[in-house]
Amino acid sequence: MPATLCILAGGESRRMGRPKALLPVGSTTLLEWLIDRLGPHFREVLVSVAGTATSLPPKLDATIVTDLHVRSGPLAGVEAALAAASHDPVLVVAVDMPRVTPALARALVAACRGHDAAVPRLDGRPEPACAAYSRPAAGPIGASLRADRRRAADALAELDVRYLDEKELEEAGGGRLTFANLNTPADYRDFLEALRRSG
Repeated sequence: MPATLCILAGGESRRMGRPKALLPVGSTTLLEWLIDRLGPHFREVLVSVAGTATSLPPKLDATIVTDLHVRSGPLAGVEAALAAASHDPVLVVAVDMPRVTPALARALVAACRGHDAAVPRLDGRPEPACAAYSRPAAGPIGASLRADRRRAADALAELDVRYLDEKELEEAGGGRLTFANLNTPADYRDFLEALRRSG
């Protein structure tokens, strides 16, 4: 797709106890596994980090971008991705959401055309860390962060957002489990077990 993929790898991983990007998945890392899964469908792949890239695989095949607003959460990763991307729109996916499928990625990019953003919504709650953003979103997102408003809901309220609700997400290959985060060691073990069962 003529679009950019950005993996958000800047989280602190407090509950996991170690950097999520470096979690082993077979012979690779979670970050590299997710890039291998989604990256071939995009013209460009970025990885957003909060500060220095010390918690990333040493031979990572992606462009690293650093948050412009430090310690400002996923929204800062979105801002950094929009500033660095060569293609529009930008699909952002948190590194701890490895179940996102290429089909869902394509649906979000398509839904973003003509809007500031395309954001999944489950039970009325947006999933801004697995969403597509176009360049016009950069201004309101940057303004929110400069005002120290780091909640994604604050920035989304200023954007023309195309929300994709549960039925539409399921049709695009994005069931509820797709958006489950790997927050704890138990979540990680469940993910590995599901991979093992699937093949």
